[in-house]
Amino acid sequence: MSLENVFSELLLDHSQHPRNFGKLDAPDESIEGANPLCGDEIEMHFKIAGETVKEISFTGHSCAICTASTSMFCENAEGKSLAELDELREIFHTYLRGGELNTEQLAKLGDAAALSGVGKLPARVKCAMLVYETWDVLKKRIVKGRGDEDNV
Repeated sequence: MSLENVFSELLLDHSQHPRNFGKLDAPDESIEGANPLCGDEIEMHFKIAGETVKEISFTGHSCAICTASTSMFCENAEGKSLAELDELREIFHTYLRGGELNTEQLAKLGDAAALSGVGKLPARVKCAMLVYETWDVLKKRIVKGRGDEDNV
């Protein structure tokens, strides 16, 4: 089985059986994100302690790429700091744009490395990035609420 087939199967698995799907009870933060070009709509729910994401989930209706990317992000985000998720966003963006990543950066992507082919489909990059862009808006809101706007 080729590496491309493994990646395709991983994408399908996450889109058909998304991890962390559903609404958390009493989340600390929730945020909606949308991609009107594809019709993707997600709502993310977080339990955050200090600088660490303790629990994360999502709900919504989206295409297979967006659902898989959101599932992969949620699976990877638990236990990570706000700064680590910022780094993950930058790594993923670079990856989709065809940038070179080292072994450590690829490992940080986890299952999201399976979305490498999305970069060849410019119209679908927004589908894969929606969860990361939605996270970025929430992170800025959190930082602003803490009065630490210089670190946004």
